[in-house]
Amino acid sequence: MTAQLPPPVWDNHACPPMALADLPAHLGVLDRYAHAGVDVVSLNIGYGEMAWDEHLAMAQAITAWLSARPDRFCLARSVKQIEAARRAGRLAVVFDVEGAAPLEGDLSRVGILHDLGVRWMLLAYNRRNWAAGGVHDEAGLTPAGRDLISAMEDAGIVVCLSHTAPEAAMAALAVARKPMILSHSNLRTACDHPRNISNELALACAASGGVIGVNGLRLFLGQGAALETLVVQHLLQLVALVGPLHVGLGLDFVFDLAGLESEKSAMKGSFPPGSGYEAPTECTPPEAVPAIRAGLLSAGLAPGEVAAIMGGNWHRIAQRCWVDA
Repeated sequence: MTAQLPPPVWDNHACPPMALADLPAHLGVLDRYAHAGVDVVSLNIGYGEMAWDEHLAMAQAITAWLSARPDRFCLARSVKQIEAARRAGRLAVVFDVEGAAPLEGDLSRVGILHDLGVRWMLLAYNRRNWAAGGVHDEAGLTPAGRDLISAMEDAGIVVCLSHTAPEAAMAALAVARKPMILSHSNLRTACDHPRNISNELALACAASGGVIGVNGLRLFLGQGAALETLVVQHLLQLVALVGPLHVGLGLDFVFDLAGLESEKSAMKGSFPPGSGYEAPTECTPPEAVPAIRAGLLSAGLAPGEVAAIMGGNWHRIAQRCWVDA
């Protein structure tokens, strides 16, 4: 009988460069996740104002890169494939999409994304689109957005409410049939930024059975301490609010900071002035994962609670929501 694996260590959001020419020089960062003890990482294949064809090209390019290195990586489309990758000592990779704008209202594209390996998608990225409002324009959920949620739940793509306007997020949770997530969103009571979320939204997400992943960017963590220390503090505040079964990691590590600055310049509508986006981006790196775990244990959480936060909770979401789990 094959021994049961412990819960995986799972970072539910990371950002490779969105320029295809820059990908090969930066995807080696994935080795850093493996060396830090991470078992699963979710990679962004598009966000903001990027077009549908750009998302497809990103997915195809990353898939080709992973497939050329089968001894180290696996593009996992099911929980069973994640478990097989772990037993083989390979890093499991899944895809995510930040915002439904590129679908352009075409729900057949949901199935295409699923086939590519996308396992969660935002309703909106900072600004309103055909489906929902973003955090910087405070619009609600549209009727088409409700249809999108149903299509995503049927396909096995988890609905993510990060970057989404609070009104739209709460409306989405009201029609949820499966758990929804906030893949990389911190509490606004811990750091007052429009991208961070209210206690009310965090509690509603947890009530759906969902998970809130702490974001590792300085802009959303605050000042006054090292990044990994702030991540632990934010995790503990979330645990105190919603309990350890609804908290995880979505560190939002950016592989290419220079490339990010170019992307922000090209997508100025998604990054309104006066919200701190102009400042240099500081990211919590994969190497901080062991220190984050140690910080949670030092704070007095039980080993099982820490294992849930470090990835077991994302594993549960996958088992519950992925149709091919």
